[in-house]
Amino acid sequence: MTASAPLAVLQSVWRASIETENPPTAIGIDLVEVEPLAQLLEAGGRVFADAAWTAREQREANGQPEALAGKWAAKEAVMKALRRGIGEIDPKDVEIITHASGAPSVELHRSARLAAKNRQLSVWAVSMTHEGGWAAAIALGSHPHKERRDIA
Repeated sequence: MTASAPLAVLQSVWRASIETENPPTAIGIDLVEVEPLAQLLEAGGRVFADAAWTAREQREANGQPEALAGKWAAKEAVMKALRRGIGEIDPKDVEIITHASGAPSVELHRSARLAAKNRQLSVWAVSMTHEGGWAAAIALGSHPHKERRDIA
């Protein structure tokens, strides 16, 4: 194998990714500073919280700004994967659920569900973290039936 073989594979994958209108996977990432969000929660109160998070998300976060920031970062990551933003997707249409095990998952509603359907993304994975005053999340959407190209 020549040194250029791995580069040729990467170039091929890159070309395929930009030539595909709806690739089989989509990824988004976001980072949120907790303190400014906590200030918005204090200033905006219930009205702000109700506009940004579902009742279920608020219950699960138990009023903890770090948990809400993580859920917000996850919502933004999902929107980025959908190639849409706030205004195109209502933040409450991307619901980040925390299971008893602590694992998060994504439930899409109304505008987000339509955007996912248009991109043919039906399977979602999300991961969140918060530390040192920051919350981060990454989201991956995929279509389980689309042909995938393996790198070998």
